[in-house]
Amino acid sequence: MKSFLDDLNDRQKEAVEQTEGAILILAGAGTGKTKTITYRIANMIENKHISPFSILALTFTNKAGNEMKERVKGLIGEKAKKITISTFHSFGYSLIRLYYPLLKLKENIVIYDTDDQKKVLEIINKKYNILLYIPFETKEIISIFSNIKEMEKDTDDISNFMYSTYLKELYNYYQLYLIEHNAIDFADILLYTKRLLENEIVLSKVQNRYKYIMVDEYQDTNNIQFQIVSMIADKYKNICVVGDENQSIYGFRGANILNILNFETNYNNAKIIKLEENYRSTTTILDAANELIKNNKSSKDKKLWTQNGKGDLIKVLACDNARDEVSRIIEIIKGNHQNGIAYRDMTILYRTNAQSRVFEEGLLRYSIPHKVFGGISFYSRAEIKDIIAYLSIIVNPQDELNLQRIINVPKRKVGEKGIEKIITYAKENNLNLLEVLSHIKEISGLTVVGKEKLLEMYDIIKELRDLSYIETASYIVQTLIDKIKYIDYIKENYDDAEARIENIDEFKNSILELENVVGELRLNEYLENVSLISATDDLEEKSDYVKLMTIHNSKGLEFPIVFLVGFENEIFPGSRAMFEEKEMEEERRLCYVALTRAEKKLYLSHTAIRFVYGQDRLATPSVFLKEIPEKLLDVEVKKERLYFEDDEFSDNDIELLDEVIKSFGNKTAKELVAYTHNEESLWNKTAKENKVLNLLENETINSTNLYLNLADLVANDPRKKAIYEDYIEQF
Repeated sequence: MKSFLDDLNDRQKEAVEQTEGAILILAGAGTGKTKTITYRIANMIENKHISPFSILALTFTNKAGNEMKERVKGLIGEKAKKITISTFHSFGYSLIRLYYPLLKLKENIVIYDTDDQKKVLEIINKKYNILLYIPFETKEIISIFSNIKEMEKDTDDISNFMYSTYLKELYNYYQLYLIEHNAIDFADILLYTKRLLENEIVLSKVQNRYKYIMVDEYQDTNNIQFQIVSMIADKYKNICVVGDENQSIYGFRGANILNILNFETNYNNAKIIKLEENYRSTTTILDAANELIKNNKSSKDKKLWTQNGKGDLIKVLACDNARDEVSRIIEIIKGNHQNGIAYRDMTILYRTNAQSRVFEEGLLRYSIPHKVFGGISFYSRAEIKDIIAYLSIIVNPQDELNLQRIINVPKRKVGEKGIEKIITYAKENNLNLLEVLSHIKEISGLTVVGKEKLLEMYDIIKELRDLSYIETASYIVQTLIDKIKYIDYIKENYDDAEARIENIDEFKNSILELENVVGELRLNEYLENVSLISATDDLEEKSDYVKLMTIHNSKGLEFPIVFLVGFENEIFPGSRAMFEEKEMEEERRLCYVALTRAEKKLYLSHTAIRFVYGQDRLATPSVFLKEIPEKLLDVEVKKERLYFEDDEFSDNDIELLDEVIKSFGNKTAKELVAYTHNEESLWNKTAKENKVLNLLENETINSTNLYLNLADLVANDPRKKAIYEDYIEQF
């Protein structure tokens, strides 16, 4: 008899040995959940002599399933292959393929993903023009249809909408299309699985095959998944679910936390086993997480503890603004690395993807290797690249690469063959692609609509090119987005439109932020700046880099050092949560997940001012910070700048610089000299910076140059450098 208990703690042993009946394993963060599950399966087969054929283990991701398979195989060898370890959708689809005639389907079933679903709706709309009467985006319609199926609703359930008649009609057309093409969508997989299990013969076969059921991440199950599991387990009642109610963070995807909270009600005599010994974090971090989550009514009084020792206090960085936040975190990262800590041991977590931008910029500026996980880096995101491509063409009409990128963005009814014709015409007539657009009516083989839209595109670029000489970069960007109706394009073509629009807002914000510092900024100047920022290294080959990701993407992972940034109200928790208890509880669970990712050190950063939508807004520390006892926190207040009586520069320096920038951005040296020697000039009254004028004598003055030259001037004087550090750091 093989022992699978020797390296387990008491609670883990209890979970492994308990094989019969209903069992709920409440596995807190870092408590060895996966180890417990795999040891339990191995013990069932090796020591309890339970057939591997009779075990069904359901997961949410292929990654989790594969990891479980590999671990079990490592314990019991080839027997592991006989166990059914599968995602809910894979398991369901295997049943559908086996019993498809009962669902009136044909043999070769096609699964439609989200893109396919959108295309189906477009096809239906071309025929019936029905979307005109439904005030929803395509992704919202798909979500409504999925909800109807997964909640097993009738279309009558949406009759309270004044446009419900059209929505019902569209749903019926959609379903008819799927039937005609022998297709199913992902919601259908779960719905049809349940329908098959409602057949007594099918249910009996499935129940007799799978006498032991295990479900991982049970807190993430939705209603129909709950029903599927309940039906299979109903005969033998040998069901073991593993999860953590405090890590239920997918309510927006339909996860129902009540499934785990009501387990004891749904299964009489259910055994509850709590895994509370954490192997990941320090006592300080766990105490903070425990104190935070106890404010949730949904928490089942689980308290994490560890033998890892007290560890460092949680460092709270109270920053002036976003750039200060970035600067201080980078300073810590650089200091850690100099002290022998690898970049890969440091991770930056944020609430939304848009927050990554300022940190990516900062890390690039200081040549710190980094990688964005669970998405792509800010300036590599499709919507940002689209806008930058347009801006590049406005500045440089010869930029054919970028023109090819956006010639059909937004959609202009120009296919690949049409683009080939345009390129051919350009070569034959020795024109660049932008010039060709002004001759578009001369090119045969293009649709009338396509020609009209391309000519419209040309007119927009030409107009904005003329404006770019007199208007600011931020004005050009906003005008461009409005004229090409880019937000509408995003809403119509992307499921994650909301996140992409957030990124666009953050992009606009980054320009306004820069203009706020340097004064008026022309488009060509901005593009010079952004080209350096967006020039990314091939980080894939580097094993040592700082990781950046959303908290949602960090679930299930762990990192030695964690920076949780933007820890302030209206970011984390979001503004909606401030007025809804249910939303607030989910946000608090998300915060709990974030805190428990950290192994050794945890930093929480917030700002006093946050630059949002073109203006500075007062920001307040997250309400969650107040829920963590002060004794666990080390609040680092920024040191005041030092001023010296004998310093060449006056105390009014900052005000002075702002005045000069405001009045003389992009002026000649001669004009600036005239201004500075005017008796009424603030500069003349309070300062002696003629050295700066000497440095700039033959140059055009702009704010960037001014700051850079000031930096050179004070480089060897620590006292003056301390005064100017905030200005200098930005360049």
